[in-house]
Amino acid sequence: MPKITAIKLQKNKIEFSNIFLDGKFAFSLPSITLVKAGLKENQELSSEEVNSFIKESDFSHNFDRALKFLSFRPRSEFEINEYLLRKGVGEETRKIVLEKLGQFKLLDDEAFAKWWLDQCSGFRPKGSCLVKFELQRKGIKKEIVESLMAENRSTTADALLAEKVALKKLERLKNLPTLEIKKKLFSSLAQKGFSFAVIEETVAKLLKKG
Repeated sequence: MPKITAIKLQKNKIEFSNIFLDGKFAFSLPSITLVKAGLKENQELSSEEVNSFIKESDFSHNFDRALKFLSFRPRSEFEINEYLLRKGVGEETRKIVLEKLGQFKLLDDEAFAKWWLDQCSGFRPKGSCLVKFELQRKGIKKEIVESLMAENRSTTADALLAEKVALKKLERLKNLPTLEIKKKLFSSLAQKGFSFAVIEETVAKLLKKG
């Protein structure tokens, strides 16, 4: 049976330890897992134990990878899965990582969708059409998106947001001819995902005031 010949802390990730079997690197584990498993030098491991620890190593590293990806901003389940897939992580490990994140309440598509809508209503205003498209592209189920938008983004709310965006744009356009202003406002609001009806109403209202 293979024997543990060395256990060394990783230089860049001291929370992980490298395990060497018969003089060759075999796998790495979180140090806390190492302690719980009671692994020590000169200990012999069966092939079943080695395979089990390799699977644990794969999970631990990719769970840690997912946590770092989540540290930048909330993510949908689809985003995490796609990120791990791009990193070459196998289906079984991805599934386990996603399940564990869900157990720790670190993955919640409904909460993520609400956070995304909040961002699109304040910090980076976007119309309902674009918000729906972005959420569905991030793998949020249609029923979650429809329910969220119905509860939080009425046509009136969209119109008020469009007016806020247009007023900011209008400050930079006020010296242009009216027709040019209208074209640029239409273009700007369309790019931000507002419906034609909301854009038409908003532009007409602002130009009438001007």
